[in-house]
Amino acid sequence: MTDKSQNIALLREEVERSANRRVKTSTDFAVLSGMIQERCHETVSTSTLKRIWGYVDGYANTRELILDILAKFVGFPDYETFVSDYCEQDSVQSSHRVLGKSLYTNELKAGDRVEITWNPNRRCVFCYLGDSRFEVVESVNAKLKSNDTFECDRFTAHQPLYVNHVVQKGEDKGLFVMGNKGGLTTIKRL
Repeated sequence: MTDKSQNIALLREEVERSANRRVKTSTDFAVLSGMIQERCHETVSTSTLKRIWGYVDGYANTRELILDILAKFVGFPDYETFVSDYCEQDSVQSSHRVLGKSLYTNELKAGDRVEITWNPNRRCVFCYLGDSRFEVVESVNAKLKSNDTFECDRFTAHQPLYVNHVVQKGEDKGLFVMGNKGGLTTIKRL
């Protein structure tokens, strides 16, 4: 298997993990397409997903734009970052990366709180608003401040946290990364 096909295989695994379902049938591809539209506000057709999963021929012709969308679906800003920050890490063994413990937003209810820490001496507490949206409740030594909001699909120990649509003082600041070096040190559901 080439590096690119191994990376795409890892991306497929992460998409299934993030979607919380195996993708095997035509119905699964239709559901995944809808989840991508809902979460990323991007359209990926079921026929394209079927090609990427090898359900139909054409796997080798996947456009980078589609891979970027799938990488966003699993919490990375783009496919290139997914490859560099996930696939090329030393801890990838036998084409599988050992991930730290993850907390997915689909496990939360509106009003739940999540505390994260990362080095050096940074800490935030977020309140889950629903629909993958969070509000910052507490912030210590971090660029995010109380009352900021953002979107996030999961928190994974020992991995950087990518959050989208960060809104500070009414202005969308785009993408933020926390724990870029060393990842999140702790994740607690309060």
